[in-house]
Amino acid sequence: MLDSPRCRRRSPIPLFPPYSDRSQGPQARSQGRGRRRAGSREADNTRFQELYDTLITHTAPSTPQHELPRHSSLYHLAKAVSSVEQSQEIPPVVAQWRQRALPITMLVSDKLVHGVCKAGSPETALELLGDREKYALTPGQSTMRRVVRAFVRQVSEEGQTEEGLAKLDGAFKAMALIPYYSLAADDASVYANLVRGSLLYGSEEGLRRASITMDEFLLIDGEREAPLTKKRAAEVVAAAEKLAGAYEAEGQTEKAEALKKPIAEWKKSL
Repeated sequence: MLDSPRCRRRSPIPLFPPYSDRSQGPQARSQGRGRRRAGSREADNTRFQELYDTLITHTAPSTPQHELPRHSSLYHLAKAVSSVEQSQEIPPVVAQWRQRALPITMLVSDKLVHGVCKAGSPETALELLGDREKYALTPGQSTMRRVVRAFVRQVSEEGQTEEGLAKLDGAFKAMALIPYYSLAADDASVYANLVRGSLLYGSEEGLRRASITMDEFLLIDGEREAPLTKKRAAEVVAAAEKLAGAYEAEGQTEKAEALKKPIAEWKKSL
């Protein structure tokens, strides 16, 4: 009975295949992941270049009307952007697209701005939005918020440097373009991010800008008919509380106290 097949001990089943990544050391696995990422980046670059070459060729002035690209082509190019260098190649394509009287919808406008901002080049977004005649973008409210947030993120990275101040300037320039497109100039999210960005930059200049921006928002908010949404109220409260903390750190207790009342009012929307 003991020698019967049923009683014999079976060999243990290996937990992992012999040639899986787990059979290799941490360094080998890390190198494998690095190669996969490099391959993915190369594929992304190739796709962008193919789309770019097709668009720049088929929107040239000499291209016959029947050979113009599909209207969705610009959207796909925007989705393929993955670097600052690629972002900087977008404006000439958009300008040429515009010269051939091809449409640029709000969806495509937002995707173009989203693409270049995500790739780390909000300056390209500012260039595209700064000349309506040349590029003919039709941004929405969320598009403009996206540009401001992208600059503020970079202020956080650069800190109190010349480059950091240039990024903060970019955020304020983006805000200045909002009325240019007949969008809502009293956008709470934009004001909150400008206050936050100014405080992230720091120094006397950062506090000065944050203070002026908040004072302007308080004037606008006093004339608002409908209360802020929960999301926007949360953004404004967070920015105002940071500003109050900065006032207290500088010994400006009166200004810090003055913010308590509007903060309490905004919190009612949370």
